[in-house]
Amino acid sequence: MPEKDYSHRDVTDKLGLKPGFVVRAVGRGNKELLERVREKVGRPLARSGKTPADAILYWPKSAAEITGTLIELKTAIVPNGGIWVIAPKRGLPGYINQDGVIPLGLAAGLVDNKVCSLSEKESAMRFVFRKSERK
Repeated sequence: MPEKDYSHRDVTDKLGLKPGFVVRAVGRGNKELLERVREKVGRPLARSGKTPADAILYWPKSAAEITGTLIELKTAIVPNGGIWVIAPKRGLPGYINQDGVIPLGLAAGLVDNKVCSLSEKESAMRFVFRKSERK
C-alpha cells in the first residue's frame, strides 16, 4: 500500500485546529507556528487554564518532565481536546524519541492518537482522553 502524502496540508490543519478554538501554548514554542495558529483560530492564545482549551501545544524541555506536565495539563482541556507534545526531530538538539513518549502519556492517563510532522525540524504527537473516559 502506498504511503499517504500530507505534505500539502497546512500545519494548522494537521493539528486539527478550527476557527474559534481555544489554544494554549506551554513551553518555548515556535513563534512562526504560533502566529499561524492565532491566524487560524482567529483569537489570541489562552494564557492560563481558566478556560478549557480545545488544544494545548506543549514543548517539553526533556522527557523527564512530560508525564508530570501532562497530568497537570489534562485538567485544562475539554473532554474531546488534545495535548500536542512537540519536539525536535531525530538528529537535532533536544530530540525526544517518540516511542519513549507513548508510555509517558499512558502514565498520565492519556493515549496517543496522532503523530504529524510540523516542519523540517519538529514533529508532534497528540494525547487525548480515552473515549470511555470522556464526559
